[in-house]
Amino acid sequence: MYLGFEKIKGSDTKILDFWKWACSDIVIPSNRDDFALFLVANALELTKMPRIYWENSDLRYRKKKINIKTAAFIEHWKQKRLKRLSFDISPKRGADAATQGSLTYRNRYPEIYIFAVLNQKELKNIDVLDLDQWQFYIVRTEALDREHFDTRKIGIRALTKLASPVHHSRIKPILDDIIDYDLGERLVL
Repeated sequence: MYLGFEKIKGSDTKILDFWKWACSDIVIPSNRDDFALFLVANALELTKMPRIYWENSDLRYRKKKINIKTAAFIEHWKQKRLKRLSFDISPKRGADAATQGSLTYRNRYPEIYIFAVLNQKELKNIDVLDLDQWQFYIVRTEALDREHFDTRKIGIRALTKLASPVHHSRIKPILDDIIDYDLGERLVL
């Protein structure tokens, strides 16, 4: 894990210079995805260690696999109208750990999805560092499978039928409640 002060060998540049160059515009989709993943990991107190790229999920929290999906109404380039929010929820083909081969069936591997929406609708007012401009929707995969089994993308209207938006500060308590409920349900059975 780099801390930022390390020099790139053969130049007078530090890794921090690369980070500033590559990651400073958090509104662009690829950086926004990583930033939203960081926000959720931070809410779950998972940022003490470097990010681990899980095979079939973005994060693991209390033995649950979690995927983070993001969307925003605006980008940094000129737009004629606000972007329509949609998230990729298509089932993916995984890998068989024993054979190292690809599985023949598709599945949604995470048990929980967290959809992060950068909710500001005016470019001049956007501040990705303001957590009040973000909304998070927490959805169990079983709900997606039940309501949208063959769906590849889900829009914001369909998403709001499955979950209500929550503030960043509520992510951990809500996930803890979901996991505790699941554990309690298994113990009763």
